[in-house]
Order: sequence, then C-alpha cells, then structure tokens
Amino acid sequence: MIHPQVASLSQALEHYRKIANKNSWSSFPVNICLRPNDSSTYIPKLRHNLILTRDLPEVDTSTLPVYDKVLFAAVIKFQERHGLKADGIVGKSTLEALNITPAQRIRQLEFNLLRWQADTIGQGVPRLLLNIPEFSLKLLDGNSNLIWQTRVIVGQRPKERQTVSLTSKISYLVLNPTWNIPNSIIRKEIIPILRKDPHYLARNQMKLYRIKGAKKYLIPVKSINWQTADPDRDALMIIQSPGKDNALGRIKFIFDNPYQIYLHDTPEKSIFNHELRDYSHGCVRVQNPEILAAYLLNQNWQKTLPWPLEFEESTVEKIVYLPKPLPIKIGYFTSWVNEKGILQFREDIYKIDKFSTDFKF
Repeated sequence: MIHPQVASLSQALEHYRKIANKNSWSSFPVNICLRPNDSSTYIPKLRHNLILTRDLPEVDTSTLPVYDKVLFAAVIKFQERHGLKADGIVGKSTLEALNITPAQRIRQLEFNLLRWQADTIGQGVPRLLLNIPEFSLKLLDGNSNLIWQTRVIVGQRPKERQTVSLTSKISYLVLNPTWNIPNSIIRKEIIPILRKDPHYLARNQMKLYRIKGAKKYLIPVKSINWQTADPDRDALMIIQSPGKDNALGRIKFIFDNPYQIYLHDTPEKSIFNHELRDYSHGCVRVQNPEILAAYLLNQNWQKTLPWPLEFEESTVEKIVYLPKPLPIKIGYFTSWVNEKGILQFREDIYKIDKFSTDFKF
C-alpha cells in the first residue's frame, strides 16, 4: 500500500523544482531583523520568496520596502510551516530557514519521499506515528486520518542520546512506575552530583543498591567512595520510587525494541512550550500521557475518551495490558504535508538528511 504522503510530497517536489528553475531565490544576511512596519531593501526580496513558496498570494504585487499586514500574515504562515515561533519577526531562526535554497529543499523532499515510500508499517490499521523532528505524537486511524496528537520531547542531538527510529507495538503501560536509572546516567550525571551533595538521592526519592548475582541489596550512600565509584565495576543500582517527582511521571508505555526506548510522562511540563524539544536521553516524554492512555485502553475512537477513574486513585506500581497491541512507528521525517494540505519542513536536528544513505527509515 502506497503511503498517502507519497503523492503529496511528489507534488511539492515538482513545485520546488519549478522554483529552482526560476533561479530568483534571495538569501539574507543573518544579522538583520525585520519587524512589522519596518522599511528595508530586503522586504521586496522577502515578499518575492514568500510568493514563490505560496505563503504570500501572488496577487500581492506591492514593491514597497515596507513590512505591511499582508506580509506579516505570510511570515506567520512560513514560520508555522517550519515549526518556528510564529511571531512575525524575521530574526535568526526565520532567516536560517529562508536561506535554505530551493536546491537544498529539493534534496530534503527527495530524502523524505524515500522515507515515506518505505513506510508501510501499520497502514490500513490504527497506529501511532511519532515524528522525531516534529516533536509530535499522532494517533491515526486505518485511513491515516488524524484522530489526536500531542507534543513530545525526544532525545538530544549527540549520537548516544538520540531517539532511534523503529517500529513495534505498544502492548502495555505501567502506572506509577519506578525508574531504574541507566548506568550511563548514574555515571555521567548522578555520581558528579553525589561527590558534592550526598543527600541528593534521599531528596529525590532514590535508593542505592548493590547487585550480587540475581539479587540487589539496599546500601547507604556514605558506604561508597563517590570520587572513584563506577556503577558497572562496583555493581551499583539506583532506583527512583514512584511519585509526583519521579522522572517517568505517572505512566510509561512499553513496546518491544532493542534500544530500551519507551514513552513516558514527566513532572517537567513547562518545556513542552518550547519550539525545539530535544532534551531527553533517548526515551520520549509525552505531554498528555493520560489522554494517550485513555485512547489505548479504549480503542473505540469515535469520541474523546475520559481518563479512567480507577487510575486516578492508584498509588502503587501497576501493569495494565492494552485490549489489543497497537502499532507504533518512531520515524524521522523532516518534510510532509499535514492534514490541511500544507507543506511542512523541520530542522534536521540529527543531521540525518545530510547522511541519508546511512539512515534506517
């Protein structure tokens, strides 16, 4: 089955080839800033670019070097299509997007067309699509129609902390989860803190264990020399108890994969308001996990479902299986056409477009 994005991106690719053939695209110095009511010799060039990209109607024939209301609306549209802060100010981020040439956009569209052509997982059935560069999780029906979406936080840009593309099925969720902190985080982040602050674990509802064989034994923090400690060599484990301050929040969503990646809640809600949200160690934080859980546990999606009351009253860790496992794809798409038919571009945060032949779709 051919993905619906293939036809849409093919049309977009044809349009950008026409833009490139006109050879009239303008670039801009990165140190300028254009605001509504400004006058600048760069404004006619900005207006011309936005006509080419169809953000500004071609009927706008103004040649005045004035940033007017019509141009303001076009800049907002351009910023929204590129996942930028839609404030109408042509500053650093907007200028960087404008300075990507039509030839570069053609390559980006070609890379993404190949990715969408390769994406046949779950088509024809309800599924979750998590798009890393979009920082978004979408619930789709069997016809690829959008049912619901929410913001997410994905892995950081260094290779060892990136969220990995994969396909799987969500089979169960865990309420009030404990967090078995990975050794990499213990080594790089927690041990340096403990060298200065031995009360850090207690303050964050964390407990220290030593592993012996198949068992673990609770040990005091002061029993370890943190100047030389290593979690692998010293067989150490740190577990954070369930609670409102747990790094995984109240829910985590489990699907089989070799990377130990899962979706989860978070107590840090404010950073979902950021345009760029690559802050995690590889797992994915979900802005509205309680709504996602309701959809997964009640797979009749004719209407928005309430959060199950029994979970609100739960205070202990509990596994809840889905009535039916749901396919999930974590993908890397820096270009697509949204449900309103509007072409979208996003920053290549992991520089995968640049090395596309090495990437697993």
